[in-house]
Amino acid sequence: MRFLKADKLFDGRTYLAEDSVLVLDHQNLLKEIVSESTLEKNEIERFHGIITPGFVNAHCHLELSHLKGKIPRHTGLPAFAKQVVSLRHTIDKGEISSLMKAAGNDMWNNGIVAVGDISNTEDSFNEKLNSNIYYHTFIELIGLNPANAQTIFDKGNLLLEKLHAMGLPGSLSPHAPYSTSKELIKLIADKNGSMNLSLSIHNQESDEETKFFMGQKNAFDDLYRSLGLDLSWYKAPEVSSLEYYIEVLTDKASILVHNTFTSLANVEATDLKNIYWCFCPGANSYIENRFPDFSIFRNRKNKICIGTDSLASNSDLNVIDEANLVLEHTSEFSPENLLQALTSSGAAALGISDVFGELMPGKNTGLNHVEFKKSKFNFVKKIA
Repeated sequence: MRFLKADKLFDGRTYLAEDSVLVLDHQNLLKEIVSESTLEKNEIERFHGIITPGFVNAHCHLELSHLKGKIPRHTGLPAFAKQVVSLRHTIDKGEISSLMKAAGNDMWNNGIVAVGDISNTEDSFNEKLNSNIYYHTFIELIGLNPANAQTIFDKGNLLLEKLHAMGLPGSLSPHAPYSTSKELIKLIADKNGSMNLSLSIHNQESDEETKFFMGQKNAFDDLYRSLGLDLSWYKAPEVSSLEYYIEVLTDKASILVHNTFTSLANVEATDLKNIYWCFCPGANSYIENRFPDFSIFRNRKNKICIGTDSLASNSDLNVIDEANLVLEHTSEFSPENLLQALTSSGAAALGISDVFGELMPGKNTGLNHVEFKKSKFNFVKKIA
């Protein structure tokens, strides 16, 4: 048995009573939470700072790990996307696999126990099969022309079946509203909703997306032209992208990622849906040199989560760094709000609250030792 006590014990939602002690068995399963007065003082392991459940990275692209440092900063999203398309297949699969493994190990060593990971291919499947981390894989589908929606959906299902045949959890995911038709988003949302699975979508990451939907001159037109795609059929809906697709989402959890150019009116338009707002500020800074207006999410503090995006758009996959960027750029969220975003809210967004995100007797949700000093988190070490 191990008996663990810290200055503060965060259970995923709030701090436990000051005299609380975590009791772990030899498998690091949380057996119970007891009062310090019931134990001998020399039995207790004491930590300065905070003990939290293991972290959840709600949005990642593990399969892009080989693009670290390959794309310049501050290009804007359309130019960044063009670089990803041109560079992602430029090295052999063996090197890609090795770099994915290293990235996964870094996440594990930085206290991450569960990841919502975007996959366009099966490249990451074997790494996930052999990882200590729990991955929920979002098979990402791309196709803006509604005439192709069913064909793309069917191909995505084949890849999802291959994932499930390996015993790995996952669901389908639309890439973004500027690259995925509302018809395809609806097919995905309906399938995930029927299976009680989460959906993830890149949301309002660039002002060029807004221009594209409003029928204004925009950089996506140039991107699609360079890719040889015909947009002669496209008619701009002249509403924001979120307003355009929100109606086809179900009442199951949907993770809206980035939200860099989301407005308060957009947020309020989602009130009847089960939305989790995922922030990836490191990637927002890297690509657009801009952060979301965090103040508009002040009434959604229990529905925010944190992601790292990919190593193509970030220097590392460390959710503590992302939480610190949020704290640096807003006073809307308390440290406790961010700890919840890193743990229980991230787990709820991925639909894995029965295993991760909170301190639960009978479970090993991971345990992290962190400190909070000078308005900044510091990850000390994994405890279990």
